[in-house]
Amino acid sequence: MSVTDDAIPPIVSVEGLVQIYRLEGQDVAALSGVNLSVQPGEIVALVGPSGAGKSTLLSVLAGLMTPSAGRVRIAGHELSGNDVGRLDDVRGSDLAVLLQDVSKNLLPYLTVRQNIELGWPKRLAGTIDADAVLDIVGIPSELRPQPVHGISAATRQLTAIAATIATNPSVLLADEPTSSLAGVEVQAVTDAILRANKELGTTVIAVTHDLDVATALDARVITIRDGRIRMDARGGSTQVLIRDDGSIPLTDDIFGQFPAGTPVTLRPGDDADTFVVRRATGGDA
Repeated sequence: MSVTDDAIPPIVSVEGLVQIYRLEGQDVAALSGVNLSVQPGEIVALVGPSGAGKSTLLSVLAGLMTPSAGRVRIAGHELSGNDVGRLDDVRGSDLAVLLQDVSKNLLPYLTVRQNIELGWPKRLAGTIDADAVLDIVGIPSELRPQPVHGISAATRQLTAIAATIATNPSVLLADEPTSSLAGVEVQAVTDAILRANKELGTTVIAVTHDLDVATALDARVITIRDGRIRMDARGGSTQVLIRDDGSIPLTDDIFGQFPAGTPVTLRPGDDADTFVVRRATGGDA
């Protein structure tokens, strides 16, 4: 589901986000000036190589890390690691986090249904309809009385998704939701996320290394490399950001046609908002 009406305030807003680690006595920038705006109801996939900064971005959005600089707003809340109580309130209502290690989202000695019914503070218990949520993610009724430790990996992941959306959060953050699965199991998880998006209106931001997963989710794809957003693909088009040195990162398909070292010519297009790149020939000046 994609919402692109600029008149609607973004449900997630990131401005000038910087995250710096101290590693072996050196400052390392995991995120460098990230700006991101996500509309209500969007599904966004954060993709990129290992170490690119995508999981760090998700952790900052989840309030698990305090940013070194910049602003983060989710569902009208200004997130700050200095106010733990307020973050807990946000994560218990407007924001849900699906961790890559599914065991951290579940209690293995409880049944599937009990993980939905009992996995929340008492103040939220009255808002949860366990069977309705389990219907959304597609867990059959005969599996719901089973203890979590005795079900398949795919069903555990679906149970974890159900637990995270049980309070009908505005935003779901998912870290590699299909990383330990394959084939039809991956499809079951992506279908569950799509149904949550469609039936509950949940905005989804998911980290994934698999572009097939992003495609299955019909997601807006944000490519992150070296701690920066490099590409933003949605609605059949791809936006790239001009770097500080004036260079432009090419999409993989274009880079295949114009590999590094290819001489090109650059000229203005037919209107002020376009330019044309052509492979240089011997007669080009």
